[in-house]
Amino acid sequence: MAINYPITEKKLIKDIVEFSFYIPSYQRGYRWTDQEVSDLLDDIYEFNTGSSEKPQYYCLQPLIVKKRTDGAYEVVDGQQRLTTILIFLKIAQKLTDYEGYKITFETRRQSQDFLDSLKDYDGSIKKNNIDYYHITKAYARINTWLDQKAQKNTPRFSVLSDLFNKITNNVFFIWYELPPDVNSVEIFTRVNVGKISLSNAELIKALIFNKENFPDNAEREQQELSLSWNRIERELQKESFWMFLNENEKKEFETRIDLIFDLLSEKYNKKLSDDYKINLSVQNNRTFLIFYANYKKADSKSDFVKTLWKEVEEIYERFQEWYSDLNKYHIIGYLIASGVTIKEIFKLTDGKKKSEMVNGLIAKTKEKINLNSMNDLNNLSYDYKGILRNVFLLFNIATLVCKNEKQYRFPFDIYKKEKWDIEHIHATADSTDDPDDNIGNLTLLSAEINRSYQNAPFSEKRTVIIERDSKDMFIPICTKNIFLKQYTKNLKQMDIWDKNDKDGYKSEMWNTLETFWKGGFAK
Repeated sequence: MAINYPITEKKLIKDIVEFSFYIPSYQRGYRWTDQEVSDLLDDIYEFNTGSSEKPQYYCLQPLIVKKRTDGAYEVVDGQQRLTTILIFLKIAQKLTDYEGYKITFETRRQSQDFLDSLKDYDGSIKKNNIDYYHITKAYARINTWLDQKAQKNTPRFSVLSDLFNKITNNVFFIWYELPPDVNSVEIFTRVNVGKISLSNAELIKALIFNKENFPDNAEREQQELSLSWNRIERELQKESFWMFLNENEKKEFETRIDLIFDLLSEKYNKKLSDDYKINLSVQNNRTFLIFYANYKKADSKSDFVKTLWKEVEEIYERFQEWYSDLNKYHIIGYLIASGVTIKEIFKLTDGKKKSEMVNGLIAKTKEKINLNSMNDLNNLSYDYKGILRNVFLLFNIATLVCKNEKQYRFPFDIYKKEKWDIEHIHATADSTDDPDDNIGNLTLLSAEINRSYQNAPFSEKRTVIIERDSKDMFIPICTKNIFLKQYTKNLKQMDIWDKNDKDGYKSEMWNTLETFWKGGFAK
């Protein structure tokens, strides 16, 4: 369930040093381990802050807060990092006089006093109080970490000073401020059981749905945008559409509309001046941060939102156009399934006329398998399973595009969710013939079906394939044609797979691929 946060900002540590944070009773105490403390310090210390002309910034996880009537901020999520940073600032205070922000507790006043007095702490581990124990463990770990980083030519105070400067000037929280009427306990519970998505898309949604972005007819414009957003998300939830757009079933965005924002992010990052560009290799939530940086510098927030959303809809409409046009669906679907990214496909299709675009996509399919002659095809064997998978998939796709099968839509969703084997048509363990690992004796078959008959002879495999096909189980069309002997000339028998069958199969495969590459599509 998503929440639209009214305030989504970037807060540097130096921006919050005057703030007071309130830890309510429903929160557990500070519990970070030595490893978690060390990992955070290592990340920040090794982070390249750039130069004074081109600074870079390190993004901490989101800090969800709600402002209280006394001016303090109730911490709904983010307490662990907030406290770890404060413990470091208390250690650094001995050299810097930089006190840091204040953390108070609803029911643990002693813990609050203990945090306040850390500047003068002796460093020993306290075990008489669970909060004291974890706070002093972190305190000791930070000191040990500083000692370990210090070397002969790098005094401890230099390490501490370097880390202090990075934390105060180059580290920031993504700041979420909840509305005053929101139930904090409900939000806390939902965050901690994983029911709130803090994906890039949800952050962007919080940013663009701000009422300030709609000065005129705010309610109507917000509603129209919301309906459009929900429509796109709803369509992307359709598995056949979604899996067509993704390389494999394991590739998943937290929110599916993230795919569109991810595609737009590179373009928007290029719009930023060097001072504001996001370091894509290190930033968390980098897609959101790119749009946030553009949003902040926009002269008109309203125009920015309208332009951004127009581009989102244009990408979505292009996806739909690819999906609806069967030729594009099959060719682009093949390329994505074989590892070509959507960004690459956009480069192949942007600004092109239809014929030029299709020719470019077809050329890319040939590049993926790199076959230039029947001899190249004939040289493929079981040892080249990676190439064979792409060859057999393209044979199926080319058959649908070039033959009279245009009404049939290849189910990329099923293909990507199942495990596929390069299977021997005539079993290598069959005593009736010598083993044959050449492409003429191989095909694409789901692992589940393959394992069901293992080393059975051709006639038994044929029976299984026909039975599964009759039950509407997905069998790739070329695999089905093999066991029906559709590629065999001068058919004399159906129970074995011999040289005549193999030669006819390879000849049909090469002729179909050649026809496809020449653009010989069925009308």
